[in-house]
Amino acid sequence: MQPEIEAGHNVAHHETLVVRVRYIGAREPFVDPKAHATETLGAFKPRVLAFFKLVEGNADGGTKVYTFAVDGVAVTNVGAMLGTLAAGKHELKLDLLEQFKQG
Repeated sequence: MQPEIEAGHNVAHHETLVVRVRYIGAREPFVDPKAHATETLGAFKPRVLAFFKLVEGNADGGTKVYTFAVDGVAVTNVGAMLGTLAAGKHELKLDLLEQFKQG
């Protein structure tokens, strides 16, 4: 089931929530115990990339891009709010996916 991620649809019932981000290349997840429910993925992403020491951009003749996924479904809307993705729960679990685009 795909989470409701419409930009104008906010189902956040909490001001803050616990966000856990798992990245396959890391032993420990990124955990923010007091993430703001109204924070967007676009605003949240730089902190996660810094934690894992990752950089988006040119690499080996292509481009590395990192995307979040909820329950195995990639979320391409960087304007989606954390609280919306959590669907009213106090905890949000995300996976950080690495993509390499050639060209």
